[in-house]
Amino acid sequence: MVRKRKRKEEQKFKLDKRTQYYLNTLVDIIGKMYGDTARKVIEHIIESGGSAPEETLGRDAGVKSNEARKILQKLANEALLTCRGKKVGDKVLHFWTLNLDQVEGILVNRLKRTREKLETLLKYEEENILYECPTCGRKYTLDNALDNDFRCPYDDTILMETNKEEIIELLKKKIKEIDDELRKLGVRVA
Repeated sequence: MVRKRKRKEEQKFKLDKRTQYYLNTLVDIIGKMYGDTARKVIEHIIESGGSAPEETLGRDAGVKSNEARKILQKLANEALLTCRGKKVGDKVLHFWTLNLDQVEGILVNRLKRTREKLETLLKYEEENILYECPTCGRKYTLDNALDNDFRCPYDDTILMETNKEEIIELLKKKIKEIDDELRKLGVRVA
């Protein structure tokens, strides 16, 4: 009986390889953006055939219901999920459904926005001389460091010039990873 139910669910929510790839990539991004709890919630919705009731989602996904609700709202703001009410007996359940037709666009837009932010950060790192407090880790531009006599205004520690090369290389590596991912998705990268 359990085997038949599982096969029925698998048949109901079959995905082509391309869509499955998008979903896997998106699940990874959601995990990085919103944490492991969000990853559990979205994976549960996918495993449930693309739709799950809010009333049992937290329990079934193994997260607190209030955390699940917050995550559902964030994912709805990303246009990844939609919510609809469905009457079951004398109750109304709120089903959260995956927007499969939007997954590719959402993924591409998220990757492009992340790439833009990394490009901005890379440009800032390359164009500025930065100093860092070895105690609290705050960073200061040359002008700010001069204004404070090269001392941290929070803990009076002498500021040290940052090793920008490591940061710049890391940013370039991350941008390249995003470019590679966009190419896999068939998006032209400038």
